[in-house]
Amino acid sequence: MKNLKVVILVFGIMGLVSMFLPMGGGMPSMFSLFMEFDKFQLILMLAAFGVPTAVSAMGLAKPPAQAWHGIAALAGFALAAVKTRIWSSIGSIMDVPLSGKLMLIAVVGGVITSIMAVVKPEAKA
Repeated sequence: MKNLKVVILVFGIMGLVSMFLPMGGGMPSMFSLFMEFDKFQLILMLAAFGVPTAVSAMGLAKPPAQAWHGIAALAGFALAAVKTRIWSSIGSIMDVPLSGKLMLIAVVGGVITSIMAVVKPEAKA
């Protein structure tokens, strides 16, 4: 799971960065919109990408990574997938702005990588 920890960390950071990029067409970032209209959704989305980032960093700092690290990362990315209704935007990935593409890649990649981390946790040192 050593390589998976790094990949989960990258997807988590990518998701966090996508929250702060402007959505294009004069639209502000998703962070700005949520901050103005729905702070609870903002907290959920920040947690959805923050939890996988934190647990993968913990797994890198104190190996070996355990199965619960993968489960926590999967829960975060799954929350992001549900909150953004990722299944509706996969078909139109070319029409969404850069921030949306980054978020889509982060969520889908994070879910897949987290499932792999749950199935095959790191061996004990």
